[in-house]
Amino acid sequence: MSRPSESPQPDAAVLMDFGQGRRLERLAGVLVDRPLPQARLPRRLPALWAESSLSYTGGPEGESRISAGEQAPSLPRGWRRFGPLPDPWRVAIPLHATTLHLEVRPAASGQTGLFLEQAPQWTWLERVTGRGARILSLFAHSGAATLALAAAGAEVVHVDASRQAIGLARRNADASGLGSAPIRFVCEDARVFVQRELRRGSRYDGVVLDPPSWGHGPKGQAFAIDRDLPPLLEDLAGLVPAPAAGPLLLSCHSSGWTARRLAETLAIVAAGREREITSGPLTCSDAAGRSLEFGVHARLPPRGSDKPRHRPSP
Repeated sequence: MSRPSESPQPDAAVLMDFGQGRRLERLAGVLVDRPLPQARLPRRLPALWAESSLSYTGGPEGESRISAGEQAPSLPRGWRRFGPLPDPWRVAIPLHATTLHLEVRPAASGQTGLFLEQAPQWTWLERVTGRGARILSLFAHSGAATLALAAAGAEVVHVDASRQAIGLARRNADASGLGSAPIRFVCEDARVFVQRELRRGSRYDGVVLDPPSWGHGPKGQAFAIDRDLPPLLEDLAGLVPAPAAGPLLLSCHSSGWTARRLAETLAIVAAGREREITSGPLTCSDAAGRSLEFGVHARLPPRGSDKPRHRPSP
């Protein structure tokens, strides 16, 4: 993600402004206006919002202000288009030594397939993961964390319950030059997959997971983070034995989950590790330099990492 003070590249992804319950992002040159309930401050660039090419309202799609007959990607219900959109529509996310090319894919939920506040975690994964490490990526969504791990030379098992998300992750791998990387894509409920791996006696060097507040597996299995995350991590402790040769990373966007609580939950898997769990907010800054918190993370570097530690945030 481009720093707000820099002139963005044409394919960059930048949070331009936020306020009044919404956010304005520039994604590869396209201004996208969509909800963000925690954005309660006044907007800094009110005139820029009128230039948006795409807006999510949650209602039926309105009339598009594009020329008749112009080809453009179809949009799900709830999105309104006010101008042409790229096809393919991809943004570049520079990490430590790699640049990911991620597809923008507006969904009926209001999501775009991009989580810009996670970019520092992707950079961290690429930096600390050792070549040849076997990593499990759960609730893996559109695959950015998986690709950061693969770019570092890891063998990754990518698990998500959505076939659409799996397809998007495969396209992102191809676009990022990682189509031939050792990534196994699995469409499955995370808990079912982990329990099956336990029965098989499988072992991993690390795990990355970003669970939703609630969701459903491909066979309708209900997931609620408050109820299901601790027992899932207890199972993961059997898949990722100490000492860990790979990173542990847990993040979420759920209310009631502080950085401290997340770190205490990750400790279920991290028991016996040499390093200290670090934790803090998932943040993103707009063009005016204002920082906004989107969620929290907790992480543990792999054994042998010489990266500096940070004290956990409350």
